[in-house]
Amino acid sequence: MEKPKKLLTTSNPKTMKGQKKGYETYILHLAPSNLSGTNTCPSASKGCATACLNEAGMGCFDSVQNARITRTKYFFEKRDAFMEMLDKEIKSAIATAERKGLTPAFRLNGTSDIRWEEIRYGDENKTVFEYFPQIQFYDYTKIPNRGRKKGLPDNYTLVFSRSEDNDRFVNQAMRKGQNVAVVFGDPPGLPDVWRGWKVLDGDETDLRFLDPPQRVVGLKAKGTKGKNDTTGFVVYGEGMIDIDALKRRSKKDFKSARGDRSIGPRKIDNESFIPVQSKVSKQMAERTANVIRSTGRKARVVTHKPKIGGKTVEAYAVYVPGVYKRNTSGAINGLRIRAPNRVDYLRQRRSLTKSRQ
Repeated sequence: MEKPKKLLTTSNPKTMKGQKKGYETYILHLAPSNLSGTNTCPSASKGCATACLNEAGMGCFDSVQNARITRTKYFFEKRDAFMEMLDKEIKSAIATAERKGLTPAFRLNGTSDIRWEEIRYGDENKTVFEYFPQIQFYDYTKIPNRGRKKGLPDNYTLVFSRSEDNDRFVNQAMRKGQNVAVVFGDPPGLPDVWRGWKVLDGDETDLRFLDPPQRVVGLKAKGTKGKNDTTGFVVYGEGMIDIDALKRRSKKDFKSARGDRSIGPRKIDNESFIPVQSKVSKQMAERTANVIRSTGRKARVVTHKPKIGGKTVEAYAVYVPGVYKRNTSGAINGLRIRAPNRVDYLRQRRSLTKSRQ
């Protein structure tokens, strides 16, 4: 079993930005997902795996990839030796940072999603957070239930990383005090607000433990695969139909060449439908439609082709029965969504029950 030469690194361009704020961040990069033969990212989605930053920066070199695989195999096959090595490197890093006049911080899941709060080692059988209670650790995770039973250590900040597969856990993470990282397409770039929460620029530094609570950590999609993502992992703006923009459009605009004509009102089975949401992931659009259907309302998913990042892509709009409220000039000033009646509600509930059996 080959022993890795080193576990922790400080050469990440993003973490180096933290030096201006007085911090030196040390990162442990393991091989992500199943790259080493053992899965280190149990909740990675398709979009996450495709847009993974494992090959970004120095990760493009074979020597770096081989080093990450070696560390990962050593972690799984020689756990005690690995943790002893990690412990020594943390002590050394603390001393080095302090000599530079910097405060050390550690991120153990640079390219993995290991539950470090459950790993104990040494004569005292403690976690790394317990051996170094005065030192700040932080990570991103896509696992929604980390710390649910026993909570997380006080010196471990964990940011929930939203993907197309775990989007339904975003509210839960916010409620329990976790900030949520969201990858946005650029253009249009980071919105000021996403789903009612303020968005901060997560690319300015990597020091997530300094972020104010109940914030969305906005990250811009990077790399060719990330920028061309259509799985729903990368979010393009708010994700909702821009009602303010629609208010500035008249009936003629929907029939002209301006904008995406297919996102306007339409007749479906002789009933008026309007869009309430648009997603680049069909799975997410269908999930939204099912939530609406569970309330007794009708919902349809309609394919349309907006321009994102200068390219025409296939997207999916969720339509519900309703009409646009217009003023005397014909401009839209709101939505009027038809509420379900008792018959509709019971019919929809029976339909959903049968589909789940």
